[in-house]
Amino acid sequence: MEYDYNDRLAFLAKWLDTERSMQKNFNVYYYPSNNTLEMFDRDLNRIYLKRIKMDGLGFKDMFIGNTIRIYGRQIRLTNYADSRTEKIIGKTKEHTVCVIKPSLLPKLGDVIIEIEKTGFQICNMKMCKLSKKEALELYEPYKNKEPLLPFILEHLVSGPIVVLELVGENAVERWLELLGPTDPVEARKTAPNSLIAIYGEDSKVTNGFLASQDEANVIRESNFFFAKDKTREVPQNNISLQNTTCAVIQPHAIEEGKLGYILAAINDAHFSINALEMFYLSNTNAEEFLEVYKGIVSDFNAMVLSFVDGPCVALEIAGKNSNMKVYEEFRLFCGPKDSSIARQIRPLTLRARFGCDKYKNAVHCTDLPEDTVLELEYFFRILKDY
Repeated sequence: MEYDYNDRLAFLAKWLDTERSMQKNFNVYYYPSNNTLEMFDRDLNRIYLKRIKMDGLGFKDMFIGNTIRIYGRQIRLTNYADSRTEKIIGKTKEHTVCVIKPSLLPKLGDVIIEIEKTGFQICNMKMCKLSKKEALELYEPYKNKEPLLPFILEHLVSGPIVVLELVGENAVERWLELLGPTDPVEARKTAPNSLIAIYGEDSKVTNGFLASQDEANVIRESNFFFAKDKTREVPQNNISLQNTTCAVIQPHAIEEGKLGYILAAINDAHFSINALEMFYLSNTNAEEFLEVYKGIVSDFNAMVLSFVDGPCVALEIAGKNSNMKVYEEFRLFCGPKDSSIARQIRPLTLRARFGCDKYKNAVHCTDLPEDTVLELEYFFRILKDY
């Protein structure tokens, strides 16, 4: 679609001012013709930011539910401000929800690589363990349509699942098409390049995926897992805190399409992932989490910025062998902090393969053994309630 200079997309937005403990309400106007943006303060009824070019921000970032960074402030886009924007963005930035079933978790990284290749963005992501009651609630709309439902429910509660909220053009329809027929045997016959044909086992029960069937179910399932209004309990993470360590995949690595490759590298090594969740850190959150480095690293501000330029993914890392010293071995697996040094002396480490420099080094890992529980609890027990 071609845009004139004055064509704009209008969004309602919020910013939590942590210093004053208050929430500010804005209209955010984005001009696609030259990637400029302005903000209007709805509380004070005046211009907050005049139209200005925002480097690092583009059309791909302008969708409901996303958090964009404007001069250090984390601005969350909460709704459309006019019907024209809703009409334009509604289909080009449509949401859908996908559940990756327990049988497919060892291939999580490979699946995410395929997702990103098809142009979808991941705006929410978490690993959780469903109770039988939660599984029944999740499948409520399909209970009279699926004869294998008892077996599917049994499989869903047999281990952790990963839930993805995806954003893309005609997301619901296109994602269902990419998955293919729900029966893997049929999928391999009629749609051999579909994801269920490639990753599914031999029945609908272990076909690897559950996906929203329409827009109404997207809203229901997104709220079921992520509860953006915080009015309901959501399925809980599977954090163990027993011989595990914390890792955080940084925003730059996610922006560069490396998330799936990093997760695949972890799973292909002698590690497993116990817990996983995507977070949008504020400056305050990042400074709290990294406080131990203040006064130690040469540029603490650069370190903080490397955590707030977009979503990050926190992980609880365990060992596939119970005798492993997970904290020590995962630190070695990550490599030296400076990625350029890592490429010279430890080229097979995560930071050598996926990092850029000393601060944008792809993966944070816990540096002190006594901090492992503190870091894991910060993400999976404190931040999840923000």
